[in-house]
Amino acid sequence: MMMSSFSPKFMAACALSVLLSPAMAQPDQLTSPVKVTGGEIAGLRAGTLNSYLGVPFAAPPVGNLRWRAPQAVVPWQGVKEAGSYAAACAQTAPWITNPKSEDCLYLNVWAPEKAKRLPVIVWIHGGGYYGGTAAQPLYNGANLAQRGAVVVTLNYRLGIFGFFAHPELTAESPDKASGNQGMLDQIAALRWVKNNIAAFGGDPDRVTIVGESSGGESVAILVASPLAKGLFQRAIAESGNDAMPINAKENSQFDRKTAEADGLAAGKAMGAEHLAALHALSVEALQKATWSPRTIVDGRLLREDLTSTYRNHRQNDVPLLVGWNAEEGKDLAPEILGTSDFTAARHRELVAKLLGHAPSDAVLAAYPGATDVQAKASLVQLTNDWWGWRMAHWAGLQAKYGRAKPYVYFFAHQPAQPENPCGYGCGAGHGAEIQYVFDNLHLDRRAWTTADRQLASRLADTWVNFARTGSPNGKGLPAWPAYDGTAASVLRIGGEAQLKANPLPAFSDTGPLRRE
Repeated sequence: MMMSSFSPKFMAACALSVLLSPAMAQPDQLTSPVKVTGGEIAGLRAGTLNSYLGVPFAAPPVGNLRWRAPQAVVPWQGVKEAGSYAAACAQTAPWITNPKSEDCLYLNVWAPEKAKRLPVIVWIHGGGYYGGTAAQPLYNGANLAQRGAVVVTLNYRLGIFGFFAHPELTAESPDKASGNQGMLDQIAALRWVKNNIAAFGGDPDRVTIVGESSGGESVAILVASPLAKGLFQRAIAESGNDAMPINAKENSQFDRKTAEADGLAAGKAMGAEHLAALHALSVEALQKATWSPRTIVDGRLLREDLTSTYRNHRQNDVPLLVGWNAEEGKDLAPEILGTSDFTAARHRELVAKLLGHAPSDAVLAAYPGATDVQAKASLVQLTNDWWGWRMAHWAGLQAKYGRAKPYVYFFAHQPAQPENPCGYGCGAGHGAEIQYVFDNLHLDRRAWTTADRQLASRLADTWVNFARTGSPNGKGLPAWPAYDGTAASVLRIGGEAQLKANPLPAFSDTGPLRRE
């Protein structure tokens, strides 16, 4: 659940070119004013497409609002120009070179000029809950919007500002809960969409939430959360379902009391045990703290594990499209395990750390580590399969307990090689599908093939069709069966040679990774 699949150097190079791409018309004038919560805004018109950047959806979470649930937008007078991205949320991620600030709760909208009740796609960025921004160039929504959708991308608080629990925060909260502030920001943005998107030609009753990595994990949480009820009608999660317990045996990893104790300990380490002292600390001082952001079962946003939610039919029962990539393990294993020292001597220890429990004999037989070479290969493959299994298991819960249909994909396509050596997300690695889904290949100067361009067009069409109808099936699109727990119902994305090199894993919902 980590960063974009592109280097900081690539992201910085793209930042200046995002509005200058040959695939996008040049902005030529301001749009007519649009009335939204808080006042009126004017965006940029480029041909037949309008964009509105840096639109506030909540009050700046600064001062005494730090760590509080998002508050109402502060009204303004006159027409606010919405022609540039807001700052990224305060963070320590080195690959984000944009300006950063605690004042960051803004979203962006792309809409065709004469849009009328079009489906809405709301993109939630990834970055491990400690990095990322809606302004990353690959998330430009113009090419999706041109297919007949209104596209929204949003910021949410990150790191110690967005996922910080503390006993005093819990005590002052009307709901007696703390932490999960970044998730509450996402819900506030979805409420803004519900209340305002019709003004841009979007249909507030056809909203699809889409996210990748920790953005995909956010989608899982929103599907499970009672706070998000009625705010969306479809859900797409790309490579992410590890931010909430998948079953009751994982509950201890997401415990509220433990999170509060961790927050108290972090404050003491900074010489700021109490909330007043924590509020007085600067952004820079807080970011020096060692902090691993995570969501928690707080009794408000989340009340139970994912399996219990589905068994009790408490999920937001919407059409679901989920999937993962064929080579994510090489990116995710070192990040999740905090080491690249994948040796035979540490194999059992690292497998247990990944799974969150002692591995069974079946797991160790399927992913052996008798030698250092074998241990490394097995940990990379296990990470990939474990990541994919969590996606497939989620879809299986929807198939078993829900009314709406789930769909599952496996992305094995190998993109054209980049000009510079690839360091993350290479091949069918973590995040490799994003540029295809947004049809934004032009932002990366590679020798893209016809197959690459056709796939980008097809996936963008499929995502928009799903947003429109609740099904990935449509005219000119590949037949995609609803997921029924079998390998045959998983859509494989890639050429014959690519799928042979990276075949769909043989795990099943009753295989060695299952733990209930």
